[in-house]
Amino acid sequence: MPPETDAKLFEDLMAFHEAVFRICLGFTRNPTDAEDLCQDIYLKACGRLGHLRQASSAREWLYRIARTTCLDQARRRRLLRPSGSPLQPEDIPDMRTPESLALAREQQALLKTAVGRLPRKLREVFVLREYGQLSYEEMSRVLGAKAGTVMSRLNRARAAIARQVREGGA
Repeated sequence: MPPETDAKLFEDLMAFHEAVFRICLGFTRNPTDAEDLCQDIYLKACGRLGHLRQASSAREWLYRIARTTCLDQARRRRLLRPSGSPLQPEDIPDMRTPESLALAREQQALLKTAVGRLPRKLREVFVLREYGQLSYEEMSRVLGAKAGTVMSRLNRARAAIARQVREGGA
C-alpha cells in the first residue's frame, strides 16, 4: 500500500482505541497495564498494515491483534490468576455516599474476581463482548470459532460470573 493509504488506514484504526483499551482492561484488570498493551497493539498494527487485506475488516483485524497481545502478556506475567487492586472512590462515577461507595467497591471487586476466575476461553468471549462490544459474528471471526460455540461460551461465562457474584465470590 502507498504510504498515504497506510496513514489513512492507521488513522481509521485509531477510532477503535477506546474499545481496544476496554479489551485490554478486561484482560489485565489494571488501567496502567491496559494502556501499555494498547500502545503495543497499535505499534504492532502499524508495523503490519501491509498484511491487512481489506480496509473493511480492519476492526476485526485490530481486535485479533489485541486479543493475541493480551493473551501473550497474560502468559508472560501470569495475569490470568484472580487478583486486582481495589477500586478507588474516584473510579466510581456518581456515587456520593460512603455507603454507596462501599457497596459499589464490593460489587466491582466481586465482579472482577469472578471474571478473573473464568477459564481462558470463557474469559476471552466475555471480555470481547462486554468490554470490546463485538457482535457474535465478529467474535466468531476474531476467535476463529463457530458462532454457536461463541454463544455457548458467552452463556457459560455469564452464568459462572452470576453464580460467583451471588455466592459472594466464594
